[in-house]
Amino acid sequence: MFLGVIAASIYYFSGLNREQHNTLKPLKYLPENTFLIASIKNDEVTDNIFKDFDLFDALLGKKDISLLKRYKNQLLRHDALYDYIAEQDVFLSFHPDKDSLNLLITIPTSENISESQLASLINKFAKHYKIGSVDTLGNKITTLSFGNPDTTLYTTYYQHVLFASSSLQTIVSALNKSIPKLSEKQIDYFIHNNSKNTPFSVYFPHQNFQALVKHFQQKEKGFFLDQFLGLEGQSTWNINFKQDALMLTGESQLQQTQGNYIALFRYQSKRTQRLYNFFPSNTAVFMEYSLSSYPKFASDLKEYFEARQETKKVASLLENLDKKNSSLHKLIATWQHNFAVVEMTNQSQLAFVALNDTTAWKDVASSLLEDAGDNIYRFKTSNILYSIYGEPFKNMSRPYVTRVQDVLVISNILADLRYYRNSYDRKDLLTGTLGFKNFEKLQGNEANVTLFIHNKNAYSKILYSLPAKYQKKFRDDENYGFKDFYSWSLQLSGNNGTFGSQLYALYKSKNALGGTPEWSYPLANKAITAPYVFEHSDSTQFILIQELDHTLHAIHPSGTKMWSTVISGRIVGEIKQLEDRSIIFVTDKNRLYRLDTDGKNKKGFSRGLSDTPVAAPLAATAAGKEALLVPTKNKILAIDLDGNMIEEWKNITADGTLLGEVQQIGKEFVIASSYGRIYFINQDGSLRKEIDIPGDVEFRFPLGVVDKGNNSYELLAYATNHTLYRIAEDKVVDQHTFDSKANRQHVDFINIAGSSAPEMILIHDNRLQFVDIAKKDTLYEYHFTKYIDDKPQYFRDGRTSNSLIGVASKATNLIYLFSGDNTLIEGFPVEGLPLFYYGKINYNSEIFLLCTRRDKKLYAFKHQK
Repeated sequence: MFLGVIAASIYYFSGLNREQHNTLKPLKYLPENTFLIASIKNDEVTDNIFKDFDLFDALLGKKDISLLKRYKNQLLRHDALYDYIAEQDVFLSFHPDKDSLNLLITIPTSENISESQLASLINKFAKHYKIGSVDTLGNKITTLSFGNPDTTLYTTYYQHVLFASSSLQTIVSALNKSIPKLSEKQIDYFIHNNSKNTPFSVYFPHQNFQALVKHFQQKEKGFFLDQFLGLEGQSTWNINFKQDALMLTGESQLQQTQGNYIALFRYQSKRTQRLYNFFPSNTAVFMEYSLSSYPKFASDLKEYFEARQETKKVASLLENLDKKNSSLHKLIATWQHNFAVVEMTNQSQLAFVALNDTTAWKDVASSLLEDAGDNIYRFKTSNILYSIYGEPFKNMSRPYVTRVQDVLVISNILADLRYYRNSYDRKDLLTGTLGFKNFEKLQGNEANVTLFIHNKNAYSKILYSLPAKYQKKFRDDENYGFKDFYSWSLQLSGNNGTFGSQLYALYKSKNALGGTPEWSYPLANKAITAPYVFEHSDSTQFILIQELDHTLHAIHPSGTKMWSTVISGRIVGEIKQLEDRSIIFVTDKNRLYRLDTDGKNKKGFSRGLSDTPVAAPLAATAAGKEALLVPTKNKILAIDLDGNMIEEWKNITADGTLLGEVQQIGKEFVIASSYGRIYFINQDGSLRKEIDIPGDVEFRFPLGVVDKGNNSYELLAYATNHTLYRIAEDKVVDQHTFDSKANRQHVDFINIAGSSAPEMILIHDNRLQFVDIAKKDTLYEYHFTKYIDDKPQYFRDGRTSNSLIGVASKATNLIYLFSGDNTLIEGFPVEGLPLFYYGKINYNSEIFLLCTRRDKKLYAFKHQK
């Protein structure tokens, strides 16, 4: 048994050595100046994972990706070669060459290919390629050419490794033993951290970072990237798969750190970063930093200053840091050690420092700052911030400072702080944009260092820092997709001397909701109703939408026009469909319409109304007839399906303005008015009961109805005094006042969770609340970055009995959709204007989002969950 265990162990570990040796083979030929290495499995499982991953097309260019796919399908998957390289790691490495970046493909073979086998194998490629050869360094390099002009791939087989590149010089560099190669230590690190459970891994040798920056930048100096210079070591990342983002997660090992600022965070523990919530919407680049131990950071910062020979610059202030009774020591105690620097589109910079004690800050500030007016101050002494936190504040000797909530905002320019305060008061912030909301869902907020680049806001900065050749590629929308990236970011978290590191590139994928529409329908003006989906026939449905010139459009589910007609006025309230498929609605020009599904008026319609309607008609039986009950300012009009007024209907006059649609409870009708009155109306239109809520109460929203069974109902009314009234048996049985000071409010009573009673959906200013009426508890709330002016919309969830709640923010041009279990539906928010539709657009269709954007088009986006 003992001998058996030993034998098994030898077999196991020799297998590991063989696997490691197999991985080492291609890497040991890579030159020391290699910028980046990626490994990917050569198998069909990996193919399937990346088949719709258009992000690589955007980064490398469609032409190069097309070439790689050709080589994969015609060479790597050729029967003659595939058995030698099946399921092997394919290594893609990038190498600098003057003003270009060359790709080298290296693949180890599972067994040796003899010269005769190799010659026979190459001949089998002659069907697709013109075969040639070049001799160099004692090696025969085969050329595979096709097309006009020729596109040539150089390839050779050396020491059980296949090499291929479109650059002859790159292959020669790999074969040339006199050119320094990557060290064994670096290769071992890559192998050790290369996860076998992910289809794609990336390795980055830090020693080439400065050369990489020089290769891609006309200007070598840059405030943000300079902080990483001299950070020797290596990083390895494995991919976390997401179609609309490149997500690389791994480790960064450090070797030489002296004089490097970022290295000061390697012994910190990651902390929650929150300052990005205060950054302006025109942020182009930011770096946010956080510390878990300031004493450790201060000690390391002192060594950093010594290494940079800058101790004298901050000596006097550093001495004061040790005096516990000094203002500076007290200052440090008021700070949360979460700080950031933001560069905006105009390349001005703001800095941010989080406070943990605003009261103590006020006491300290009085001795350190001088008043500059408008709640803005200026440091009396130079380099205070630099002595405390270092590099981010190197260029802020005596800056101005202001405070918003518990955050200090700092700038060299007084006007920039005034402009920022105005932006902050308007909530014109980075967090209010669609892209950043998607970024927040992608990347966590716990780290020690976060670098974020907003692709659009930093476009000019990126473009004009690139050499001319790369500027052309960056601008090229046909071959590349750089414009479709929202952001690039890096996060570092200290780990006892190393970093956990993550790279993110958020991409507007054609497969993401709101990315690529199934179709679009042009409108001449902006839409003034939501899109509605109704039955057209037994086999198809159709879409109705009205635009600003009052044209009503009927659109086929395929996006083609069916018909359009101009109607008199703007549609008020909802558009509805009756059982006979006729369409009913009212307009602000005092007209009631009833159209057939081809857009023709039914007999007796359209017809005028004696007053302006306030909501959509209710189809019901009134005075013994099929009727449409239309609420106007203070009356309810009853009209039969032939367009005639129902003479038997007794038309009462309400006090105040009627609110919302007429609702039916049992055999009677009910409606509320703005004067705090509730009217119970009989089948013939006569008044059965009127309730006047005591006090100076004003209603602004329609009633809610709770069906308690056995022909028993309870009514819900919300007043402008933020009080919810529950009315049963014709009297108020309960009331509850909510703590709210909002200027903007909207309230609906909707059965969201599929229970026997509705919930209250309350929007006040920028907050959405789901309220359990019986318990008077908030079940869930969501805070938007801007005030919400449009009322919510509601859609049925086809998979459950729940409702979906749609909220659109006009200020941010974003659409949100919440599920019945109080979560934001995946894929939202999406760019779009208020008034939209979510659900099926034909009997057996997929789920779609129908929405308009500022280009005045109706878009149909399929939601693939």
